Amino acid sequence: MVVDSSGGSAQRVPRLMGNPANIRNLCIMAHVDHGKTSLADALVASNGLINQRQAGRIRYMDSRKEEIERGITMKSSCVSLAYSRPDGDYLVNLIDSPGHVDFSSEVSTAVRLCDGAIIVVDVVEGVCAQTKVVLRQAWLEDIRPVLVLNKIDRLILETKLSPLDCYYHIAQVLEQVNAYMGEQYNTTLLGKSSTEMERQKTERERRASERERKVSESLTSETQINFADWGIETTDDSDLYFSPELGNVVFASAYDGWGFSIHHFASLLSAKLGMNKEVLNKTLWGDYYITNKGGEKRIMSGARDKRKNPLFVTLILENLYKVYNTVMVQKDKKEVEKLSEALGVKVPVTVSKSTDHRNKLNFLMNGWLPLAPAVLEMAVDHLPSASNISEERAMKLMCSANHRFDSLPQQTQELKQAFISCNRSETAPIIVYVSKMFGVQRKNLPQDRSGRAAFTGGGGGQGLVTEEDLLARREEIRRRREATSCYDSSATELPLSEEEVAEMKRKHEQFLEDKRKVEEERQKWLEEEVFVAFARVFSGTLTVGQKVYVLGPKHDPSTVLSCLSEDKEIDEEEIKNFKHIHTCEVSGLYLMLGREMEHLECAPAGLVVGITGLEGSVIKSATLSSTLAMPAFTELTLGATPILRVAVETHDPRDLPKLRAGLKLLNQADPCVQVALQSSGEYVIVTAGEIHLQRCVDDLQERYAGVPIRTSDPIVPFRETIIPRPTVDRLNEAIEGENVNVRKTDNNDPLGVVEVNGRLGKLRVRAVPLPGPVTLILQQHEEVLQLVSLVGGTGTADSTDLQDPTSRMEGEKGEALQMQDLAKALENRQKLNREAVTAIAELKSSLDKAFQEAGGEWKNAINEIWSFGPDGRGPNILLNRIPAYARHSVWEKATTSDSPLALYDTSFVTGFQMATKAGPLCEEPMMGVCFVVEDWSLTLTTNTDLGEENTRTVNISSGQIISLSKDNLRKAFEQQCQRLVCAMYSCVISVTSEVVGKMYSVIGKRQGRVVDGDITEGSTSWNVTAYLPVIESMNFANELRKSTSGEAMPQLVFSHWEVLDIDPFWEPQTTEELMHWGEKSDSANLARKYINAVRKRKGLAIDEKIVEFAEKQRTLSKNK
Repeated sequence: MVVDSSGGSAQRVPRLMGNPANIRNLCIMAHVDHGKTSLADALVASNGLINQRQAGRIRYMDSRKEEIERGITMKSSCVSLAYSRPDGDYLVNLIDSPGHVDFSSEVSTAVRLCDGAIIVVDVVEGVCAQTKVVLRQAWLEDIRPVLVLNKIDRLILETKLSPLDCYYHIAQVLEQVNAYMGEQYNTTLLGKSSTEMERQKTERERRASERERKVSESLTSETQINFADWGIETTDDSDLYFSPELGNVVFASAYDGWGFSIHHFASLLSAKLGMNKEVLNKTLWGDYYITNKGGEKRIMSGARDKRKNPLFVTLILENLYKVYNTVMVQKDKKEVEKLSEALGVKVPVTVSKSTDHRNKLNFLMNGWLPLAPAVLEMAVDHLPSASNISEERAMKLMCSANHRFDSLPQQTQELKQAFISCNRSETAPIIVYVSKMFGVQRKNLPQDRSGRAAFTGGGGGQGLVTEEDLLARREEIRRRREATSCYDSSATELPLSEEEVAEMKRKHEQFLEDKRKVEEERQKWLEEEVFVAFARVFSGTLTVGQKVYVLGPKHDPSTVLSCLSEDKEIDEEEIKNFKHIHTCEVSGLYLMLGREMEHLECAPAGLVVGITGLEGSVIKSATLSSTLAMPAFTELTLGATPILRVAVETHDPRDLPKLRAGLKLLNQADPCVQVALQSSGEYVIVTAGEIHLQRCVDDLQERYAGVPIRTSDPIVPFRETIIPRPTVDRLNEAIEGENVNVRKTDNNDPLGVVEVNGRLGKLRVRAVPLPGPVTLILQQHEEVLQLVSLVGGTGTADSTDLQDPTSRMEGEKGEALQMQDLAKALENRQKLNREAVTAIAELKSSLDKAFQEAGGEWKNAINEIWSFGPDGRGPNILLNRIPAYARHSVWEKATTSDSPLALYDTSFVTGFQMATKAGPLCEEPMMGVCFVVEDWSLTLTTNTDLGEENTRTVNISSGQIISLSKDNLRKAFEQQCQRLVCAMYSCVISVTSEVVGKMYSVIGKRQGRVVDGDITEGSTSWNVTAYLPVIESMNFANELRKSTSGEAMPQLVFSHWEVLDIDPFWEPQTTEELMHWGEKSDSANLARKYINAVRKRKGLAIDEKIVEFAEKQRTLSKNK
């Protein structure tokens, strides 16, 4: 096998693009600092893009200044590599992805474009938090992974394990990876089995209704499902796990430039030992050892029981240990020369005389066990080609989990074959997915770098003399000089007047000034940001200048196909009626080579390319197609949730337009960031973490806006909730007997009940905390709650996704919509997804079960649910227990009612939505609150002046009901025990045992708590898991590194919401509390501190005393 090192991947790509079976699209994924970029360097060096000695050190794929300074990857970048071996030439499109949790969205954009993944694991640290995340992402996207066990040199030099202990440690790490893969497999299989059982149950019921009872009973007994066997035992999972003997595992040290697979060593040792290569493939890894009885070498099993060293130790690890011991420990020059001769590696004199022993080791190991061929061979053999997309993955890309593939139009279903076959013919539909947009300076594009781009002095240089004008002037001057030279030289020259000299000088100065301005404008034009789409072509051949449709995420092919005429071509005017479809022209195609790009004329199916010309049509991601039957690709699963937000503003208010334009570009370039304009007029950016926030601010200042930016303190979201009345005080003393509240309250109503009886009528409402399991279910099924309004009677007024298809199509097509087209659209629309209906039924069943387990007043709550909030899908519930108003529940179709309350039903629900969206503590959304409406009646007057037929009620408007509902629901909330709910990070920390105490100190100072900690076997490092409030996380990583001298590395990812168990309005109430804290209780209240900070930011009133004259608070003279 040969790895192309001719120094020109771009020169070979046109030939390699021809066969999609020889194209591999893969990404490198791992936990932070596990060696992804070093491995990518080794693969890039194999193609001659960088020097082999620089591999692992130059970080070629990291081109941003922040990446180089911090030493971590922050963006996904692609490079196309050529790989040759006897059976053919291959094109490998390699994407290096970040490992830091703040940039998990970049991993998602990379995974969507690939068919396979290289999972890199540091054998010392083992399976870390982000390793599990990337394994799960690969599983969800249905791409096949292979494994690289990296940094084996650390086991030799740092931990100093013996070869046998090293083998057992590697086997443990491999077992951890396989255990997690098995967990994902079983979870998916059980989910599929339950869905299949539901399908079989529905089918049985249908058959039973069609046949007679006797036949149906026999049918039911015949088709009874065995619940004890869900298919786990019978399903083939042989290709699921990583196994060295199968060849999908490479052992490596990317920093030292070496790696190998079991197959590689089997080839090396078969001739030397005189053994069968296939036998060595199966026995080099595992519990096998070698004997030499009677001069015959035999391989036996049971090495551990017989206390023998396994073959992997005897034939591989001991040789590696010998090389490292000779070069790095003994540093004996003569021994190194003998070793190089034995390995067949010729070391140059300059290297052998060098005092850099690591460089010497790198040269020696790379010559003996080169890393790039081992990894690329594994990728070619075990990862699918671009033309080998599975049918299941094609359906996943075209259809979300809440829809059935067979519910799509027939024209759409036929496109599945184009995915699977990777069709490149002229008649094949163009299908391209853009996973993200990234900005580059115009001068870095290939044609601009070579000076072929045309600059016309547009933009800010309108009216200036262009370069073509300057050339024309020079040609005119030259022509005049030639004409002048024709005159007789002996003729007397007339002297120029002073006015003519001044005019010539003025024209010359104007010429130089125009030239300078043109050059400035050209330089400014070249430094402008051009957005390039990071995309993959799944079908057809994309060419420069081709026009394609840009399909938004809400594009519905069934609606569009039913509206458009089938007997004529689609014109652009007709397309403009659909707001989720745009047309654009591809202005450039580029092959990505890490930091460089090469121009392409066409991009056939199977390639990962960069596309220009889409910046006006694509914001973050999009689907490009030549047919409107293509649905939008399913949305990316982002690994990190944006939770940290800041407000941004310019130092100079005149730069506000530049900030606005810069925010638009930032939102387009970053797949995770969210940009919003608040009602207060502030511009807010929401990021995944502190490092992500810093990168976004730097990009905004230096690239997109180009003006100084000022940021506010972090805006961290909170939630508001209520809890049951406590039974113990803050001293954990039971509140009973003498230890009862000694202070009386003004309100003698039951806790949490508000009853009003005014001119609008009577309302009695009670606020109670929801059972914990119910709140959790509502949080986990937010998307399903949106679907409830499809089959139920309630929903928010602004739910555009779930509106009646008739109104949507009328808005898009207008009156030109024909009745037959409408009928066809409704027919497609009314194919209600079986998965969606099942999901709603499962949600209702889960909620009912949780209510039944809670018992008491919750037993019948499932059929009393009036609405969910806020926004119709939040973790709060409105219950209807009004005796005189038996309305339908949220699960049922809307029905008409003769009750006068039905006229104001929507207004009351709107008040509930507003109350739950902004609670009374600090105007943050509520969570886990149930409002029980026990009585509601209206005081109505009747206007009969218009006659008996036109009698109607008057004096009550919908706005009054909204205000009545909102205000009294908030009052009911305030009468309960109120609590603040904090957003929590899950913090995974790798720390050495020497500084564990200092780590605990920093976590405790930040109001966090440690929930798990375990020492990594074979090392002195700990893996600690802690929960940390997001509000306390700013600058946490820097403080932790300073306190531990850089020995602790945290990874923060949003985990959950947690109730802060401190009463924000607490005052000593019981006798014990008064004795301990006194009347005023001057101790700090953390919940109150958070609430006041949020209220100050929002401009709300706070209960703080302001000292106007400080000198009045102290005694200025001393009394004698």
